[in-house]
Formats: sequence, C-alpha cells, structure tokens
Amino acid sequence: MGKLILVLMCVAGVAAVPYVYGISFKDISRTLTQEPRHFQNSPERQTTSADDNYRGRAQELRPDISVPPPAGSATPLSDTPQEPPRSQAEQMITGLEQLASVAPAGDIDELPTEVYRPANSAQKVKWVPPPPGFLTGETYSFLVYREKDPVTPKLTNILDNIHGSLMLDLTPFTLIAKPGKILVMLFLAKESYINYTHRPAWSGASSDLQSDTMYIIEKTGFYALSVHELTHLYFDQFFLPKLSPLWLSEGMAVYMQVYTTQQRPNYVEARLRQIVQTGKIIPFEQMMSAETLKDYPRDQAELWYTQAYSVVDYLLNTRSRDEFYKMCDELKKGTPLYQALYRAYGMPFNKVSTLQNVWLHDVQKAAQQGRWQFAPVNGGKK
Repeated sequence: MGKLILVLMCVAGVAAVPYVYGISFKDISRTLTQEPRHFQNSPERQTTSADDNYRGRAQELRPDISVPPPAGSATPLSDTPQEPPRSQAEQMITGLEQLASVAPAGDIDELPTEVYRPANSAQKVKWVPPPPGFLTGETYSFLVYREKDPVTPKLTNILDNIHGSLMLDLTPFTLIAKPGKILVMLFLAKESYINYTHRPAWSGASSDLQSDTMYIIEKTGFYALSVHELTHLYFDQFFLPKLSPLWLSEGMAVYMQVYTTQQRPNYVEARLRQIVQTGKIIPFEQMMSAETLKDYPRDQAELWYTQAYSVVDYLLNTRSRDEFYKMCDELKKGTPLYQALYRAYGMPFNKVSTLQNVWLHDVQKAAQQGRWQFAPVNGGKK
C-alpha cells in the first residue's frame, strides 16, 4: 500500500510540471527516455506576490537540487550544500543573488568569448587529459583541472553552489535537457589561457558545448564569468541538436552573470550609456544573424554583448517568463525568429525591426524617467 501511494505521488508531481512551466508531456517523456551521455556520472515567471514566487515552486519540482545558504548566514559552506528552511526558500527571487555573499569581490570587466559550439555539438566528444602542470579534483557535477594549485574544497563548494542555483533558476530548460558533468579548466594567468585555448586577447573565459568544458582565468572575474560560461553549457543544451541563436545564448549568459552579482560589468555600463545617450546601436538584423564574433574589435564586441544582454533582459521582464520559454521552444523547433517572437509575444513583435524600435524606445524612456539607473563608473548594482 505504501509503495502504491509513493507511485501515485510521483505521478502527481510529474503531472503538475506542465501547468507550472508550460512544458509538454512529450518533452518530459523525451527527456526521461533519452540515452545517458558517455561521461555522465550516473517558465513561466508569472506575476506573483512575495508569498508565491516561481522559484519557490521550481524548488518544489527539483528537490534533488541543493541551494546555497541565504546571504548573511553565519553558517560556513560545507562539502555538501545545505538546503535553507522552507520559509527562506519561498522568499528567494533567485538563488544566484544569495551566492553574492561568497563571491570574491573585485572588478568584473573581463569580456567572455563566444561559446564554441559546432553544428554537431549534440555528438559529444571525450574530455582531454589534464595538461602538464595541472592538478585535478572532482565533484558530482564537475571534473576540475587547476593550473599549479590543488583543487580545494572552497573552490568546489563555490562551483557546486553555482551549479545548484543555475539548475533551479533555469528549471524550464534544465528539466527538459539535464546537463551532464562539466570539465572546468582553471588557468593561473591570461598567457597560459590564451596559449591553450587560442581565444582572442580580450577574452577572459570561454566554453565548449560539444565537450561540455569551461575555460576560465582564475582571477577577480572568476566568479561572475563562471556563471556566464556554465549558463551556456546548461541553457544551450536545451536547444540541441539545433543551436540557439548566438545573441540569445550570449545574452542569457550575461543576464545570469549580472543576476549573480547584482552588478553589471563595466563595459556593459559604458555601452548602455552610449545606447541611451546616442541611440547608436548594431542593427538587430545584423546582431541577431551573427554566428561568430571572431572578427569583431573589442569595442564592437562590447556593444554586441551589451545589446544581447539588454534584449534578453527586456524579453524576460517586460512580459512573463512563459512567453520567453515559448519563444525559445519555437526556436528549438526551427521556427524563424520573427515568427517565434510573434507566436510568443504577439503584436507588435511580428518583425525583428519592430522589436529593435520598441526595445530602444522603452530603454531610453526608462532611463529618462529615472526608472532605470546607471551604476557608478566602477560598477555597482543595477
């Protein structure tokens, strides 16, 4: 009898998922029956009150995902992240905000490089062995190669907490396509990072979707850029075997990076001022059709990243997260962008040029009315 009750409770939990997030039973079935990858270890954001936020319900659906302690908690991080009391979890807007209490302070001005994702990224490849001079460590979610220094519990705790919060905050996407284990390569200096990855000189971090690998320079930008790159590996996984548009992938990664620290990178602040004051932008048709930024000089790359972030922020928070999920689901099916926008958001978003005009008008108007503040020159809260 007890087993029967347990089975009925599990069925009821699965049945509740589509009503909470707008996810189809077909998607869930496909996820549950897909073959595990060879290296695996084993949204609606409705208008809600403080008593009923969507992330609290996401946590109900993902009891297997640990979350970090609340900001200001005197409890030190342990090897096994502890789940906060129910009342605290219900009040969370995003788990990433809570992680700011353990994030290293400092400038986050490094510019990430576009994620490497060949057309056959769904066909995963094996990881490379650790290069000479790299020490290794492992958690349930990560294999870590660290240049010269040992992989400490403090480092793995930070990575595991970022992982848990991203899995929760991206629940509509990670529930459908659960990411496998990630290889994290930490470099001591930019020189060794550039020599190994061959990324541009302005790059501070990058990732490889086909091998599920993150490359990052271990310095003051480590924390925010880790969130950026892991967002690629989790969010982009949802679209496979297709690839999400590059602007959507990078825009979502910067958005989650800003969400993490509640601080925009300096380059984003500067370019947002430029957009508001001059109205000069990269036309959306050009921005949204870009498949690589390898030939972009740094100033154009900064503007491109800033626009991608701002548009994702606009689409996520102007309407509901259910509409954003709908747009992503349409893109996953191969729907052209202008049709995906219309099917998700309705009028007037039936053209990319219309989205450009409405976005620019609303951003400039919000800044003029003081509803949208710039941070100090050296960075600050949004």
